[in-house]
Amino acid sequence: MKRLLLLLIPTLLLAACGGDDLPTPTPSKEKQDNANANTVSTLYSSRLEVPHLTGGTSLFLVKTVPDFGVNYCAEFDCTKRATRWIAYRWDIDNTVDNNVGRTEEWAEDMQIPAEYRVTLEQHRSNGYDRGHMLASEDRQNSKEANRQTFLMTNMHPQYHDFNGTNRGKEFVWYNLENRVRRFYNSWTRKANAQDTIYAVKGGTIDLPSQILEVTPKGLIVPRYFFMAFLYKNQQTSQGGYKAIAFWVEHTNGTDTTTGNALSKYIVSIDELERLTGIDFFCNLPDDIENVVETNAVPAAWGF
Repeated sequence: MKRLLLLLIPTLLLAACGGDDLPTPTPSKEKQDNANANTVSTLYSSRLEVPHLTGGTSLFLVKTVPDFGVNYCAEFDCTKRATRWIAYRWDIDNTVDNNVGRTEEWAEDMQIPAEYRVTLEQHRSNGYDRGHMLASEDRQNSKEANRQTFLMTNMHPQYHDFNGTNRGKEFVWYNLENRVRRFYNSWTRKANAQDTIYAVKGGTIDLPSQILEVTPKGLIVPRYFFMAFLYKNQQTSQGGYKAIAFWVEHTNGTDTTTGNALSKYIVSIDELERLTGIDFFCNLPDDIENVVETNAVPAAWGF
């Protein structure tokens, strides 16, 4: 498997710590036990935002940009020809807003072997938008970072009246992305961009009951979409973590939920793992993971 590895980074060192939002975990004295961490075959698989890798016919892809390092990671299932998840960060480096706009450079992902690659033609004239997982608006730090959000790897078919706006109506996925972005923007100002939010987004591609259809050109249309976030607070001497997740049915024009009402889609990380079969934030030490994944406190995230 070919990977785009333009910048080497050191392996993350994880320390147990508690914050104001959660009980403080009890750390191990000599090492942090982590029974379900990714096997560190590359430095990138140990990043906090990367879920437990499925292996088998799935590829672990890393997108980097020269000036900012890792842009996002993805797990692409070659058999299904679909992306299971996109994992990325909001941090001091990639939250810089250079107003690069939308490159609109829709393209195939050349890291994926040609026989498995999703093409732009497959996404055309199928009744769905090419729905970004990592939003173009969330990568305004460089043109290359934004361009990478237009790769087919970062897309799922989504109803426009789920993913966007229509005649003054704003639909649920659009509203949820904007709500989370507003929280992140307020956090950036408050914390002077010293904290980090680890994010995972995707659509359901594994269980038949969680798939709306397979298009005539072979694209899986997820029945549900999800977001998972882990917040690392750097502002105290020990730091702290909190986590939240969202599970949203993929509907066509019937859901305009907005504001605080979006809290009805909040689930814990534990519940999202049960629904998706994905092990999120597996690279956290177990004592921290066991606390943050059980709790979802809407008020701690501005709801």
